[in-house]
Amino acid sequence: MSTDLPGILIVDDNEDNRYTLELMLTSDGHERIASAASGSEALALIEKEKFSLVLLDLMMPDMNGDEVLKQIKSDPDKRDIPVVMISADTDAEKVSQCIELGADDYLPKPFNPTILRARIAAALRRHSLRALENEYVGRIETEKRHSENLLRNILPTVVFADIVGFGKITARMKAYEIVGCLNQLFSEFDKLAEDAGIEKIKTIGDNYMAVSGVPTPRGNHVRMAAKFGLDMIAATTRLRSRLPVPFSIRVGLHSGPVMAGVIGTRKFAYDVWGDTVNIAARLEAASAPNRALASAATVKGLGSDYSFDGPHKVDNKGDRPVEAFFLNPRP
Repeated sequence: MSTDLPGILIVDDNEDNRYTLELMLTSDGHERIASAASGSEALALIEKEKFSLVLLDLMMPDMNGDEVLKQIKSDPDKRDIPVVMISADTDAEKVSQCIELGADDYLPKPFNPTILRARIAAALRRHSLRALENEYVGRIETEKRHSENLLRNILPTVVFADIVGFGKITARMKAYEIVGCLNQLFSEFDKLAEDAGIEKIKTIGDNYMAVSGVPTPRGNHVRMAAKFGLDMIAATTRLRSRLPVPFSIRVGLHSGPVMAGVIGTRKFAYDVWGDTVNIAARLEAASAPNRALASAATVKGLGSDYSFDGPHKVDNKGDRPVEAFFLNPRP
């Protein structure tokens, strides 16, 4: 049977009753009609076909209608099928029991065709609305899972770089020499960040801070951040011959949730802050000259693109130590 149209299952042990109902439904334009002469036959059909409505007799020889009803309503995949009980038994307790078991309606025999038609139409409308509701809820759950997965995948990576021994190196340098050296170094970092799509946040003295994955989410932001960190080290090495004093830098990387926004009233600046930023700064401080130290959270997103030295434990000021690894590019 085609499943594009509502399917109606008639369950009655009396052949005349089945024929009467089939004739009425056919004359009303229903095309997907099936019938069963017993409860067990009905359950077998429901296992094979999708039905939008079951017209169920209560008194049957092998399995009463209330038992069939109970099995339908106890199955999570079938409990939304509307069931209209049709029976000569009008005992109020029996009617109440069927309603409690999940029957959508209860009609006495002999049934009034006009009332039955109205009940069938109402039951089919309810089934259609339930199907739409389930589809809508399913879409919401799918979007929710997608959003959660996307959020996990785009948790930004904060990158800190700092010149090793900056105070001691620059103690005997003139101010313009210090500014010139930092300008050359950080200008190179700016170019690398722009080329890689990394967001530069700020420089504080000899410290350079950037973030990958915000404000524009990127699926490969972790790899971008790792490459950026190693590219900064390579750029520093290249600049040594052009600087009055050769610098070495330490790099730290950590991935996680951040707070971000534009702050200030006169000089607006996009900034990020939070525990992720603090941990990235501690990793930078714990890194070695011309090495990039990444947290386990960052390393998890790098796959086989890099080899790693570690793990190393980095103090997190009262919290659990951070597990970290030095990054090594694959040959």
